Amino acid sequence: MRISRRQFLSAGGALLGAAALGVRIGEAQEGDDSMSPAINPEYLTGSAEDWPLNELASIGYRGLEVSPQAIADLAAWKPAADHARLRILCVNALPELRPYLTGSLSDAVERRRRDTLRRLLATLERMRQEGIPLLVVAPSRLAENYQTPDEARALLVAGLRELASVGDTTILLEGAPFRMFSSSEALAGIVDEVACPNVAAALNVGHALLNGSNPAEAAKALGPRLRYLQAHDADLRPGVPRLDRHLPLGTGMAQKEDVRSALGELPFAVTVTAPADPLAAARDALEWLS
Repeated sequence: MRISRRQFLSAGGALLGAAALGVRIGEAQEGDDSMSPAINPEYLTGSAEDWPLNELASIGYRGLEVSPQAIADLAAWKPAADHARLRILCVNALPELRPYLTGSLSDAVERRRRDTLRRLLATLERMRQEGIPLLVVAPSRLAENYQTPDEARALLVAGLRELASVGDTTILLEGAPFRMFSSSEALAGIVDEVACPNVAAALNVGHALLNGSNPAEAAKALGPRLRYLQAHDADLRPGVPRLDRHLPLGTGMAQKEDVRSALGELPFAVTVTAPADPLAAARDALEWLS
């Protein structure tokens, strides 16, 4: 089944989160065609061979968030996802956007920037074929001595416009920790500058905390640009290294009221890492959010 952008953005459409459907998060109902709540099984367990897809569906998950590499390897795992009735809600391209390793939308070296765009455009084509509605991308770090912030921003804007031009997939810009343009205010300005109807924003709870933001306030600053939320925790205790460990919800500094306020009726994915007991972490996340 293909999902149009109009269906996705419709306030009464099937892709809204469980709150908009008037049901408790994690509870499926007869005829419910939602892909939220979703979960990222790559963060949860690692290798696709270890993804507990049937168990995740039985807990109450309806969709998946995966990486571009997983999209390239669909044949290896999608039959099992189809059997579990887990549909792909979002492709998270942040693993493809690690400066000096896998690429950047604002790389000062044009050859590397074009290679990044080429890979993302190929992912978008596969997403179009599969009817996957959301792609998450993020700004990069500044290329130190090679560009100014304004130059990096101009390249990012141009890259987002190019990605948006190839179809109706919604391109979501997310603030990643320790990178440029990580605040909600900066993201909102970039989305407005891009000025494409299918470019919007995503909010990652753990990233917002690492960036020094309250998730509820970060969501408020993004306003109607915000179309998707990713949920994991972060440890901000004094003396603890500020690392993006994708902690299970409730084990860091995230506050339920703030996360629930940010979530509202948005589609969302749980993005926790818990290889020791993934099903407990997945189940606890839904209970924590509901």
